[in-house]
Amino acid sequence: MSLNAEQLAALRQAAHWFSQLNSGEQLASDHGAWQLWLNATPVNAWAWQQAERLQTRMAASESPASARVLALAAQGRHASRRRVVKAGLLLLGGSAVGLGGYREVRQSPWLADVRTRVGEQRSLSLNNGTALVLNTASAADVGDLPGAPWLRLRQGELMVTVPPRQSCRVVTRDGAIEAGESRFAVRLFDDSSSLEVFGQQAQVTLASGQTLRVSQGQRCQFNAQGFAPLETVALAADAWSQGLLIANDQRLDAFVSNLSRYRPGWLRCAPGVAGLRISGTFRLADTEQILRALTTSLPVQVHSRTRYWVTISAA
Repeated sequence: MSLNAEQLAALRQAAHWFSQLNSGEQLASDHGAWQLWLNATPVNAWAWQQAERLQTRMAASESPASARVLALAAQGRHASRRRVVKAGLLLLGGSAVGLGGYREVRQSPWLADVRTRVGEQRSLSLNNGTALVLNTASAADVGDLPGAPWLRLRQGELMVTVPPRQSCRVVTRDGAIEAGESRFAVRLFDDSSSLEVFGQQAQVTLASGQTLRVSQGQRCQFNAQGFAPLETVALAADAWSQGLLIANDQRLDAFVSNLSRYRPGWLRCAPGVAGLRISGTFRLADTEQILRALTTSLPVQVHSRTRYWVTISAA
């Protein structure tokens, strides 16, 4: 699929804003100007989404082209802005279709009613008293209708607390969850959705008509074709809704994988320390402090090639 002139122009602008905002020397007015550009048209939102996805892929790639763009971005305004934009645009233009073409703009999380950035969490209340918490990098549509509120999760994770004598419906691409008084979390994965129930119960209905009732302490994974077997909810699985990350004798690689959801870029655990065990309670608002805490409690060190490329390895 070829890109039209408007899309190419938006990609150039996205590359410009990416280098500007990640230069380390951005002006106080830069963020506001970027936000105005981002919200101006759906194609701008699409182009920025490609930039963010590309950033993650470049951080995980060891290709010379990706390393070059990351190195240029890290130099910020000490490097030629034109060089950064040109390098980023080449990869953005070449990756746009593979990363999700313009046909996906209308379904993009950027167009959702509410959304959060990586590392951000947001609380909302519906008119019937239902409380919502959006986790990191999440997006949802909200239908706050009298007597029949509904939510559509487009990306990420959502905690829902429904008060007595009320109800709420949460829809994902894989099915619909309906619940009365309850507390539950819904998370969207690449190829499935999950439901974890922390209070009372909820029911999942697939497009095929299959249904499953999930009770307190249970977790279910599902897609449009069916349900995986019910599992027990992991200990402290809901801690994120209080801004906490809790580990109880957890493998370091699993801990780091969860922590990486709350940091932009790429956070990796080297195989040599993956099996180390960690316990503790950590505040998600400061992931840098969490990384420092790892070096004081475990025989590991943290290597930062850039703020978007961090590796934890043996000390």
